Amino acid sequence: MTTTLLITKITLPLPTPTTLARPHLVARLNEGLAHQSRLSLIAAPAGYGKTTLAATWSAQCARPIAWLSLDEADDDPIRFGIYFLSALQRVYPSLGASLLPVLRAGQSPPPTIFAATILNELAQNNAALVCVLDDFHLIHDQVILALVHQLLTHATPAFHLTIVSREDPALPLARLRANNQLVEVRAADLRFDRAEVIALLRDQMQLALGDAELDQVLERTEGWPAGVQLAGLSLQGSPDPARLVAELSGSHRFILSYLTEEVLARQPPDVQEFLLQTSILDRFTSELCDTITGRTNSAALIDYLVAANLFLVPQDDTGMWYRYHRLFAELLQTQLRRRHPTLVATLHRRASHWYEAQGRPVEAIDHALAASEHERALALLERHGWALLNAGYTHTLERWLRALPTASIQTSPRLCLDFGWMRLLRGQLDQVEPLLAQAETACATQSHANHTALRAECLALRANLNQAVGRIPEAITAAEASLAANPTGNERLTGLAALALGGAYRQLPDFTNAVSALQRAARSAHAAGDPVTEMLAIAHLTLLATQYGRLRLAADTATAVIQRREQTQTEPSPIFGVVYGALGLVYYEWNDLGRSREYLERSIHLGMLAAHNASVIYSQCTLARLLQAKGDLVGAAQILDTAESLLGQGAPEWVRPELIAQQTALALATGDLTAAVMHLRRSGITPADPATHRTLLVHLSWLRLLLAQRDQHTAELAQRLIDVAEATGRCDILLRTLILSARYYQHERSIAAQLLKRALAIAEAEGYVRVFVEAGEEITHLLRQIGCPSWLAIHLPPSTPRAFFDQMAATSLDPLSEREATVLQLLAQGLTYAEIAEQLVISINTVRFHVKTIYSKLEANNRTQAVARARELGWL
Repeated sequence: MTTTLLITKITLPLPTPTTLARPHLVARLNEGLAHQSRLSLIAAPAGYGKTTLAATWSAQCARPIAWLSLDEADDDPIRFGIYFLSALQRVYPSLGASLLPVLRAGQSPPPTIFAATILNELAQNNAALVCVLDDFHLIHDQVILALVHQLLTHATPAFHLTIVSREDPALPLARLRANNQLVEVRAADLRFDRAEVIALLRDQMQLALGDAELDQVLERTEGWPAGVQLAGLSLQGSPDPARLVAELSGSHRFILSYLTEEVLARQPPDVQEFLLQTSILDRFTSELCDTITGRTNSAALIDYLVAANLFLVPQDDTGMWYRYHRLFAELLQTQLRRRHPTLVATLHRRASHWYEAQGRPVEAIDHALAASEHERALALLERHGWALLNAGYTHTLERWLRALPTASIQTSPRLCLDFGWMRLLRGQLDQVEPLLAQAETACATQSHANHTALRAECLALRANLNQAVGRIPEAITAAEASLAANPTGNERLTGLAALALGGAYRQLPDFTNAVSALQRAARSAHAAGDPVTEMLAIAHLTLLATQYGRLRLAADTATAVIQRREQTQTEPSPIFGVVYGALGLVYYEWNDLGRSREYLERSIHLGMLAAHNASVIYSQCTLARLLQAKGDLVGAAQILDTAESLLGQGAPEWVRPELIAQQTALALATGDLTAAVMHLRRSGITPADPATHRTLLVHLSWLRLLLAQRDQHTAELAQRLIDVAEATGRCDILLRTLILSARYYQHERSIAAQLLKRALAIAEAEGYVRVFVEAGEEITHLLRQIGCPSWLAIHLPPSTPRAFFDQMAATSLDPLSEREATVLQLLAQGLTYAEIAEQLVISINTVRFHVKTIYSKLEANNRTQAVARARELGWL
């Protein structure tokens, strides 16, 4: 479910013909743009014409304007983010397109990533933009404030933010002011001067006031625009203007309350009632007003209010949606509660029914709660809660949860389950159990029309909770019971239960049953239109497949879901980061480094947007491996440092072995055995510990270290890993262990050949290539000795004739390594460094390193001398 946005919130309110021109303030705002300031702040108490000024300026601004009118519900990072992006996309439709799926999945991108994405895309497209945030005083959420802070801190001259607020926002105003990056319009600037009071009261409202009376209005209201306007409305038709002006005294609030009563008293009775009754609405149309007031002439009354300039603010350019000025609405509501206290709930109830009929459950529930109709709110929540949860309304659901009586929630198994799923998806595992227990109790003690389905869902939630906290046997039991209790084949419930079953089998580990359950979960969730469960199942499945070395299963699963997304032309959801990461790993193993890098970078980008540290670290480890393979050891180290930092910020434990394994591999590649030992010891696992499916990756890294150290226990550890990998079906670990064992036995040709032949059989089935390419010259040489199959041979570096090494051995010079010999032959063929790097799949810096070593060993200063010296020695 994608809830419909209120288009009026992101529509620039157009100035009315009666809007008073304030050219000096418009000029100040324009001057700020001209001087490339980052922020315009229009801050003053209610009634000073802040929004009117911002709208007037925006309507004549030379730059494109994105407008967002905020309300109390927008103090939620998800809702704010969706509306903020939607406002920007009214100007630039593709701006921030990658962020919306993350927000709609109920996740808030980190403020740094959110801001960088917007600002970078604007810069890349050389696009200018002014963004106006109206009523910003309603925003207190720290995540939203951090986002705005980031936008201001890193804004380019092409991006300008305008904030309209009753109070100063919690932003670095002092720093912006000191750097001349801030334009301020305050209450003192917004006060009407004498000329403006004359323009409004005499010229526009046609009031026959003398100079003394005008001066009194200005003095008593202190130029407060709302007070001056209400005074004018009160004076229209007043039999004694002098008395009314004389009675203006006290605070702004008192004056406004007094004048509001005066204005109401001068309106026809039906207009008075209309104003009071419709004041409960944040926004309204004539149809909505007809519904809550029981009238049929609301359209005509709205036209009258517009003509009378009674604090009505247009919300679109079609004349359909309006709202009252906030301050005026508050005072009308006070009058409504005073005059008709029992009517308030009735009006909210009618509004709730209207919004429900329009398919807007969020507003329907809000009005039901405002009417204290908890049963109706509960019924709406039971009907729409799951869809709203999937649409990312988690903060709104939290607000409703706090507003509802605890006893009401406890008696609703449907509601307990929805909030339970919400807690589970947000990782608040300790808060799931109480809600689940309440749902189970309600199911057991009450009679419900869909009792069987509710009971099955309780079991599904129980299964997922058990799986998440590691109670694997209990998770399997509950999941199977849920599936058995779902005789009607409810696909949504099947998907949820099968997801828990697949996750449990994955941890057991039971590869075959895990794959079967996860595939079933994905199918059922897709059929039920439950994208969250479907993508969680796909993510589990692709990770499982890569961990077990089933590259083709991972590729087929990932490719199918990516193609389906591309056919629907939808942006990828956050969980796609895991899918892209798995596909990046598959292409790396298939030695397609270009595609691998493309998918890995997509994975990291999506994971960063969603703050999904696990998928980011997983893909960063593979990318570091790719960079290491290309000889970019510095780049690999930087990537792993970033991954280490993310791990410290919080990530599941299953990614730690991935990071340790790659850190160890890089240390070994640089010959730093001390660093390799340090990384492995941090795992808390020693080579002597029993190898299990959970420790295999770390034990494999220990095997690499022991092999580098020529440790006497290398063979024993290798055999233990082979035994466990075979027993648990971990083809990936088995393949790598066989290749490392072949390196260990390289001088015992028959044993090494037997090990490599086993490895080739596993590799051919799944398309593994890179594991042989990066295994080193010894393995390449052994493969050629035993007859390397063609599907692999085409990926191996060019071979160097045996005669070359025989000639080299006959000299007193330091011998070249096989890789150096290959580079020398390519130098002799006239290839550039870039061409050599591309052919050998290494970095240009690595080529330079090899060339420098060749020059040293051949006692040459350049390519020509080196090639000539090699020919002289008979090496070429």
